[in-house]
Amino acid sequence: MERNDMHVKPNAYREEEPLNFKELILKLLQYWYWFVISTVVCGSIAVAYMLYVPSTYETNSILLVKEQNNSSLSLDNLFGKSPLKSDVKLENHIGILTSFSLNYQVLANLGWLTSWYREMPFGDYSMYKAEPYKVTFAKDAFNLKGVPIHISILDDNHYKIVVNSETKILGIDTDISFEKKGVFGEKFENQYFSFTIQKALVPKEGNYYFMFNNWDKMTLVNLEKLKINNATKGADLITIKYSGQTPDQCITYVNELCQVYIQYGLKQKNQISENTIQFIDHQLKDIVDTLKSTSNQFTEYRSNKKVFDLGTEASLVAEKLSDLDSKRSMAKMQLEYYQNLLKYIDKEGDMGNMVIPSVVGITDQGLNSMVVRLSELNSKKEALSYSLHSKNPSVQVIDKELDYLRKSLQENLNNLVFNTTNELKSIDQDISEVNEQLSRYPQTEQDLINIKRMVDLNNELYNFLLQKRAEAQITKASNVPDVDVLDPARWATTEKIGPKKKIILGVALVLGLAIPFLIIMLKDFFDETVEDKQQIEKLTGLTVISDIMHSSYKEPLPIIGRPRSVLAESFRELRTGIEYLNFESENRVIGIHSMVPGEGKSFVSSNLASIIALNDMKVVLIGADMRKPTLHNYFGMNNAVGLSTYLIGHHTLDDIIKPTKLKNMDVITAGDIPPNPVELLASKKFKELIEELKTRYDLIMIDNSPLTLVTDGAVVAKYTNSNLFVVRHKYSTKGSMEMLQQIVKKNKIPKPGIVLNDINPKKLGSYAHRNGGYYRKAYGEGTGYFDDSSKKK
Repeated sequence: MERNDMHVKPNAYREEEPLNFKELILKLLQYWYWFVISTVVCGSIAVAYMLYVPSTYETNSILLVKEQNNSSLSLDNLFGKSPLKSDVKLENHIGILTSFSLNYQVLANLGWLTSWYREMPFGDYSMYKAEPYKVTFAKDAFNLKGVPIHISILDDNHYKIVVNSETKILGIDTDISFEKKGVFGEKFENQYFSFTIQKALVPKEGNYYFMFNNWDKMTLVNLEKLKINNATKGADLITIKYSGQTPDQCITYVNELCQVYIQYGLKQKNQISENTIQFIDHQLKDIVDTLKSTSNQFTEYRSNKKVFDLGTEASLVAEKLSDLDSKRSMAKMQLEYYQNLLKYIDKEGDMGNMVIPSVVGITDQGLNSMVVRLSELNSKKEALSYSLHSKNPSVQVIDKELDYLRKSLQENLNNLVFNTTNELKSIDQDISEVNEQLSRYPQTEQDLINIKRMVDLNNELYNFLLQKRAEAQITKASNVPDVDVLDPARWATTEKIGPKKKIILGVALVLGLAIPFLIIMLKDFFDETVEDKQQIEKLTGLTVISDIMHSSYKEPLPIIGRPRSVLAESFRELRTGIEYLNFESENRVIGIHSMVPGEGKSFVSSNLASIIALNDMKVVLIGADMRKPTLHNYFGMNNAVGLSTYLIGHHTLDDIIKPTKLKNMDVITAGDIPPNPVELLASKKFKELIEELKTRYDLIMIDNSPLTLVTDGAVVAKYTNSNLFVVRHKYSTKGSMEMLQQIVKKNKIPKPGIVLNDINPKKLGSYAHRNGGYYRKAYGEGTGYFDDSSKKK
């Protein structure tokens, strides 16, 4: 027999195909209902989320940072323009406003000791100023912080507390879990809590819980909700924004934060004045006692000694001594101030606690300027530390100026200490000379002069300190904050920022479309089954002869019962396509193969043989799959007698040839399963069988065993003129197609072709439109060519 092998194209082995947008769109349209369902589900979830998620509000306030006027005591007058730039000033204010300590103080001022919440599906609602019940407790009562305490009403007088949480007690993770009944108006107390719940006048429906606030954690949460930045570039305006569930709570928090910050700024500016007043008050306390004592002593002495006036000369001496005592007392006070200031500088102490030199009568303008500037720089450095690291250039500039000031001040103070010490020595010498002169007067006048000296000295110091105290109070009263609240938080500046309906619905729509798209693409990416004939031809190098439509009919031979169906038409197309294999005009032998079970090989062979027989060709169909025979089921025949019994010599050829309902078609079933099918098919008797059948029939069709499991089909292929390999759509794998090419090439199977089985035009998107749609375009189910029963169920 002449073997005219068909040319096999080289295998592309999974070569990447360019993206075909038309095929992609048609494939996605195949699953249109997935997109509808997914979009409806995502949209429903989005709507439910918007209905039940707590709303979020944001309020804002605007602060005006006023320009600071440099006083005459500013160091800028001594060293020129300050290196501290205005842009650092706003960062300074922002850093303080976002500091932990300042926001902690806000909570302390507001006294938010407890918080109530209502449980909801997508987040719990804050019940600020709408608490369902009132909680009272003693200031010294022990209550765990940050533990949700759920409350449910049992009756008019009783409630139930449920706690199930985990918290830290003394740094140890502890599970808190209990249920306990309580009475309205009576103290609820256990090892974790001690409080009283007052009954509400009008009970509110819903599930509620409250907790004792942990201000440390609450401060951190508030800092996350707080947004502070420059309101306008180039302007000294700061915008404070705060978000939360209730507008009242947001407004209250922002306004209190502004007030706490203003008080912080005033405290910093009043620090020197307050230190001065405290210093003077401490000095006055001692001087008042001394002044009272000396005054009483002076009066008693004059009364007892009957001495009321001093002589003219003695009065001059007394006045001179009083002046010297006053100078000495002032010089001594200044010397102590210089020495204390040196100690502060050497230890780099807190200069904010220093008293300005003018308080003790020091009129040195340079010294006053240095001390004031030193205090200002320390305050600025402290403020910057809230927002900037110590290695920040702005902080380093201040550090350099502080070092320079300390060195200059230390040098100046050393000179002042030296000069003041000499001045004290000079005053002491003058006092000694006057005392020597005083010794010449009677003892009574000496004593009276000494007592009067003490009275005058303390009186002068008292008046001096009172004057300085008044000046410090005036300075304190004249201080104004560096920040003004230009626009306080209010309802008019509060807006609802969440949930953002448009964004949520947009996300729901995107997810509704993206989820099925990703599933389809991933499914397609990981799908190892064959998709269309172009893919099969690329993998195998073989030509796909025809497509067989999906059969939804119960009968095994629908081409007989449904001759006008799409399925029958696809078999007619296959019958026509077989001519592509260039069969000989007579004694044609066709092998029907598959790679794995379940690809529809027997279905195709039985229906193909039937439709060829209807075309006035005498056909015999041989069931050569003797390992798992199924062909007899398609014709309702008994399989006891068949090919296997013939090949082992139990029956004759006429015994195994079984006629069908079709006039020109006979069937030889596989027969009982033998132990050695491949040996029987390779036997001489099988070859003789084929030769004998050629004399009786126009076409011999052989239904073979799967090629990947056994070699039966390859043995039978030696007697065939052409071979059809049945590949099932979305069932056969790409790996089996690559193996098919190797089997064809290795066994030199003649004239191979492929039949793509089980195409469903309604479910295959691009492929159905490209291939299966041929039948509908050509004939159309509505034209009368196809009967209604041919439609798929």
